[in-house]
Amino acid sequence: MSEEKLQQDIFIWFVNTYPNKRGLLYHNLNNPRNAIQGAKLKTLGLVSGVADMTLLHEGNAYFFELKTATGKQSKRQKEWEDQVTANKFYYKIIRSLDEFKREIDYIYSR
Repeated sequence: MSEEKLQQDIFIWFVNTYPNKRGLLYHNLNNPRNAIQGAKLKTLGLVSGVADMTLLHEGNAYFFELKTATGKQSKRQKEWEDQVTANKFYYKIIRSLDEFKREIDYIYSR
């Protein structure tokens, strides 16, 4: 399964399971399509390495980086993870829909 397909499955499951929380899980645009778009997005605040998705819940932000079963974080993704976890934010690498469901159960049960 591709990262894109995993993200689609996660998002569709989330909005169908938690329709009252629609808009609180969202995609972070961090992969420009070309150099021109990349340059423009950087002037708008694009940050290299940012997690793929963010969930907002009860005053907290939860960051999810989506990877295939064998996918690895880039150097910049690891640096960003270190930066946000050092600031006490939640960051998790997700490799399957079931793993994401478990994370949501954990977050919503706290």
